[in-house]
Amino acid sequence: MPVKIKKPSPLALLTVLAAVSATLVTAAPAAAGVSERSHLAAACGMYRDGDATMYKNCTGAGENIFVTYLLGGNTYFCVPAGESRYVGRWSNVFRVYNRGGC
Repeated sequence: MPVKIKKPSPLALLTVLAAVSATLVTAAPAAAGVSERSHLAAACGMYRDGDATMYKNCTGAGENIFVTYLLGGNTYFCVPAGESRYVGRWSNVFRVYNRGGC
């Protein structure tokens, strides 16, 4: 006997799509290793401070970082040991890659 599969209503599909989208939007920064914290308790690496993207170097040497942007050109920054640096607006920074010392 064949099993009948009930076709979901458009409202049910929209509800599922909204739930999945909300999960992806909230989980994407965590999956990318990005955390939203104040600059006083910031973890090492890239983090959000309001609308600013910051990068904190927790090592004992300068770090050369490569920042990729959604709009505009990409760029390198040298972040001295133990310091934080503004690298752009949170809505425009895509990723930050550590390229060694500087």
